Amino acid sequence: MRERLATALLALLLCASPALAQPSAVTAQVPAPVPPPIAPAQQEVVEEDAATEVPEQEEMEPATGEERWGTAHRGYLEVQSQSVNLAEGELRATLANGVLRPARGYVPMEVTLQNPGSTPRVVRIGIESNLTGRSEVAAREVEVGPHQRLVAWVPIPVGVSGGMVRLRSPDATFRPYNFYSVDGEGQSTLVLGSEKSFQSGTSLPRVEKQPKLSVRFVPPEDAPRELASYVGHALVVVAGDVTSVPADAWNALEAYAATGGHLVLVRPPRDVAGRLPLLTSNDSGVQPYGFGVVRLCGKAEECGAGLLSDADAMEAPSQGFVGVVSPVGRAPAWMHGSAMLNNGEQPLLPGVQAPVGRFLILITLFVLAVGPGGLALARRKGPVALLIAVPSVALVTCLAIVAWSVLVEGFSIHAARYSLTWLDREHDRALTVGVGGYYANLEPEGIQIPALGALLGPDLNWDMQVPEADWTNGMVVTGGFLPSRTYREWAEVAAVPSRARLIVRREGEVLRVQNALGAPLVAGYVEIGGREWSLPALADGAEGEATQAPSSTNHSLPELLGFSEPVKNRFARVPWDTLLGPLPEGDFIAKLEGRGMAPSSALEVELHEGLHVVRGRVDGS
Repeated sequence: MRERLATALLALLLCASPALAQPSAVTAQVPAPVPPPIAPAQQEVVEEDAATEVPEQEEMEPATGEERWGTAHRGYLEVQSQSVNLAEGELRATLANGVLRPARGYVPMEVTLQNPGSTPRVVRIGIESNLTGRSEVAAREVEVGPHQRLVAWVPIPVGVSGGMVRLRSPDATFRPYNFYSVDGEGQSTLVLGSEKSFQSGTSLPRVEKQPKLSVRFVPPEDAPRELASYVGHALVVVAGDVTSVPADAWNALEAYAATGGHLVLVRPPRDVAGRLPLLTSNDSGVQPYGFGVVRLCGKAEECGAGLLSDADAMEAPSQGFVGVVSPVGRAPAWMHGSAMLNNGEQPLLPGVQAPVGRFLILITLFVLAVGPGGLALARRKGPVALLIAVPSVALVTCLAIVAWSVLVEGFSIHAARYSLTWLDREHDRALTVGVGGYYANLEPEGIQIPALGALLGPDLNWDMQVPEADWTNGMVVTGGFLPSRTYREWAEVAAVPSRARLIVRREGEVLRVQNALGAPLVAGYVEIGGREWSLPALADGAEGEATQAPSSTNHSLPELLGFSEPVKNRFARVPWDTLLGPLPEGDFIAKLEGRGMAPSSALEVELHEGLHVVRGRVDGS
């Protein structure tokens, strides 16, 4: 009985104290203290601090190119080409496909030929367009010696974005293959050197989106030898050692800069003044060079920032990169009713449209003679007379149209030509940029352009003029230059040998001038003895007396050039301040008439107008 009472009493005590009924293992787990609630204002501060806190591991990661330069500064993107290998017998060929397509000019097609045999082989490279329907738009013939590796370049007009390449050799014909070119998103840049040397010399990052520069890398020893391969690129960069560039390729690079290009030397050599004779200073940075500019790099960061700045300056609002001289093409189809040329520009050559109105008058007279006149003749003379009269009237009408074409328009090429020339007397050459408007009733046979010259059509894609040319010895235009009864404009850039000069001599207080510039002298100025003299109008080879110019002379564009507004619009990026700036001692600037000094001046034309400005140093004292 006592045991039962004790058990009941113990049960009552346990029910009265629940904490004592928990096992010892559970009571050992003490919950963590709960922090006091955070006020709303304090809670926002804590969340902001947590958002801005960066883990230590992320701080140690290297910054990408875009993070280092910022979104406003972009780097470059390489347009990688594909190698196509062909073989026929012992001869091997490697062709670059999918190469960068410049905004204007020509796409340089690279073909590497290897002849492991002991017999020299002649190879003809032919390029066919898939748009024009012509047989060949570009061709070149080269000879590959025994055990020789040869890199041949064939400039293809940018209007030909794709087509067929055919390699032919005696006793061997390679299989044809399709080629294409790629439009870059940034400014087209040709780099002579490796990507590693370009990055180390400019510190530019490689980006995948919105690049400022679209780059094609070419080994310096394989650089093209023709000016046409460079002239369409917005920038040409020599990233490696300048001495590794062959001499003839360097001549083309120097001509590219002097005729309006933008040449960049990442590592300028010590003899840069000897390699670039028109430089006025060896300091780093951008310097004027003829009609173009040369950038001499110093520090890598400054060089890269300068390249991006140059790319921004070249961008035109509506057309992208525009060259130093830009011919105007035909208006697109939706503008043909209101304008003959693009953007409403006027042709350089007036009266270039076919005389449709005059021909309509002749055709109307023919219809009246055959219709009502034929009916009256049939009633009076009978149907036999009508059978004789109708062919006779048709023959007379055709003869009238032919006579008008021969007597009024003739078979000659009508042209208007304008050019600007730096006369480099120390090296006996003329650096010329020019533009011409042409109209021909019959298509001419063609012209020849030297290796340090290039023929350029309009920049706009809807009027890409595609000339057919053979590049074996310079550029020999074989077709497509001037279609019959079609107005065309062509631009030229060239660095050609020239013996043209202006000779002056002092005779007391009189300054005698002899014109040996090869064209009639209209006007100009010369700086002799600290005074500025006005040049007289002189025929080619004539001699006259200069007069002292008034002190107010400033070589203003309207006064000296006399170019009309349509002509000035063609010279889009000419450095007028340099060309028409103050004359140093012994320099002259003159306006000439005639065909000019461009290579196409050899073409026989009936000249409507020819105006040319020449600047250089005089001969004599």
